[in-house]
Amino acid sequence: MPGRTGPRAADRTLEVLEIVAQAAAPVSAKALARSLGCALSTVYTLLTPLTERGYLVRTDGGYALGYRIPALHRSFQNQMGLDDGIHGLLTRLRHAARASANYVAFQGDGLLVADVRTVAVDGEERPDLAVGVDPRTHAWAHGKIALASTGAAARRRYLEEPGLRRFTPRTIASTEQLDGELRRIRRTGVALDIEEAQEGLACLASPVLGADGTVIGSVSLCVRPDDLRARRQELITTVRQAAQEATQANRR
Repeated sequence: MPGRTGPRAADRTLEVLEIVAQAAAPVSAKALARSLGCALSTVYTLLTPLTERGYLVRTDGGYALGYRIPALHRSFQNQMGLDDGIHGLLTRLRHAARASANYVAFQGDGLLVADVRTVAVDGEERPDLAVGVDPRTHAWAHGKIALASTGAAARRRYLEEPGLRRFTPRTIASTEQLDGELRRIRRTGVALDIEEAQEGLACLASPVLGADGTVIGSVSLCVRPDDLRARRQELITTVRQAAQEATQANRR
């Protein structure tokens, strides 16, 4: 059995950090012990390095996130290219296209959503996106960008789990159809979905490349399906230009 400094201790330390991060108020050591199902003395052993390093801080009400967390987030944003320039780009894109503008950052093999940025106004259609592995990857326009750019092994893993589930009547559920769609995306540099991931929503996306030429994210627009049909070529041109602008910024 691993000791206090072994893998289990490391895993529990991360659990403590996640529990505190998800709480709306400071969390007491006793509450952490109950959540982890371990002794109070064990919790204090885990809390010591987290507080000493600034990841947590002890308050009168319990433990809260510490000053090191924002620093980590800033470093993450820098690594993902999510600086103020991206927000400015999305703002310009939203005004030019009169549509919700989004930036989705990829990580790992490209099928992990690391961060999402959206610029929209009240009443505009926008995707229901979250970080992590999204089972709707094959249905979203930005997800198709990721699938088109990732390696064959990663695509096979995705097809096995979570697989080509249907989320609306329009969701692609055939491997052959998806393969054809991905070939078209590689050729044109633009992915589309019309109510494939979310009913009442149509999206377009184009890849953003990092300094090494790999796909690190995508810029996308979300509109109502009728709007896409009426302005299809205009929106394709706009989203492609925005993605190229983001790519050029990453190469500076």
